[in-house]
Amino acid sequence: MLTHDYPKEVTLKDGRKVTLRSLSRTDFEPLRAFFHELPAEDRIFLRHNVDDPELIRRWTANVNFDEVIPIVAFDGERIVADGTLHFYAQGWLQHVGHVRVVIARSHRHVGLGTVICRELVALAEERELEKLQAHVIEDDAGSLRMFQRLGFQQSAVLPELVKDVSGQPRNLVVLINEVANLGRIMEDWIMDSMIPAYRIPGGGEG
Repeated sequence: MLTHDYPKEVTLKDGRKVTLRSLSRTDFEPLRAFFHELPAEDRIFLRHNVDDPELIRRWTANVNFDEVIPIVAFDGERIVADGTLHFYAQGWLQHVGHVRVVIARSHRHVGLGTVICRELVALAEERELEKLQAHVIEDDAGSLRMFQRLGFQQSAVLPELVKDVSGQPRNLVVLINEVANLGRIMEDWIMDSMIPAYRIPGGGEG
């Protein structure tokens, strides 16, 4: 069950405002449009073929908060970021979460990636996870830089372990950090670099 207070309004570094909330059944069309509008050179690095509308329909129709928490950022009626926290209810990885973040090009370099990651870290803290990992194709320099700036450490490079949506073999980079470390890093970052953030519509600062 998702217990965070959403929707949550955030002011980005350039003054634009976006609204964060969990993905819902009504979000099929804006989520489909979000992935469709990503340039081909960005989509090729994604784990799934997001050009398949049935995949997007399944994601929006079958959200299971006991396994994955998807957070989206809206600018008006348009989704401009998608972040997910994946975790396990039991087993030897039950203390480990897995994060994925995708940001629209129109909303990069203004702090939105950091904000989405901070939400995912807060959700990981709430579920008492100890570590977070991110898997990134080695050629995806932008995603690598984002996670490394947030303190993720490269744990391994697995040569040609995965194939992108075109069938091309790619090296997979595994990055890991402690949830407690990430919480401290991102709180400091947001205080230093974001202008008043985390306002809940109709209320005070959250």
